[in-house]
Amino acid sequence: MHRISLISVVVAAGLMGCATQPAELPVRVTYGPDFNFGELKTFRPASPVAPEARDYPRYQEMARTVVEEELVARGYVRLEDGTPDFRVRTHLRFRNYESLKLGSDKTTGAPTGKKDDIRDATLIVEMLSPIQEEVIWNGSVSGFQLDPFKPRQGIHAAAWRLFVEFPPLW
Repeated sequence: MHRISLISVVVAAGLMGCATQPAELPVRVTYGPDFNFGELKTFRPASPVAPEARDYPRYQEMARTVVEEELVARGYVRLEDGTPDFRVRTHLRFRNYESLKLGSDKTTGAPTGKKDDIRDATLIVEMLSPIQEEVIWNGSVSGFQLDPFKPRQGIHAAAWRLFVEFPPLW
C-alpha cells in the first residue's frame, strides 16, 4: 500500500510539473512589415466577433477586459471618444476533449481513473486600422487552460505572453 501511495505522489508531481507556464505557451503573430508600430499610442475596442452559442460570453468579456488592461499597463491609452491610432478585437476560442484523470481509491488505495473534460483555450487578438478596420497585427496564443475558479488568471497569463510579441521588433 505504501508503494501505491508513493507512485500516486510521483505521478501527481509529474503531472503538476507538466503544467504549461506562460512563457512556454505557443504564440503565432502576423503583421505588415511596412507598418510603423512605433507611432501607436491610443486605442479603442473594435466591434467583437459575432458570438456563437458555445462562446461563453462571460469569458469573452473577461478576455476583452484583460487585453485592454494589458495594453494600458504597457503604456497605451484607451480612448472613449475620438479617433484612436488602432482598434483592438479580442476573441477566445475553446477546444474541448476528454482526458483520463488518475487518482486513488480512498478506502482501498487502489489506482483509479475517471474521465475529465478539459477545455483548452486560444486567445486571439487583432490590432486594426482605426477607420477601415483592416488587420495590421494579428496574434494568438493557444494551449492554456482556464481554471473554473480563477479564469481571469489564465487569460491574463496568456495575454501577457502574447504581448511579449507586440509591438513587433524589427
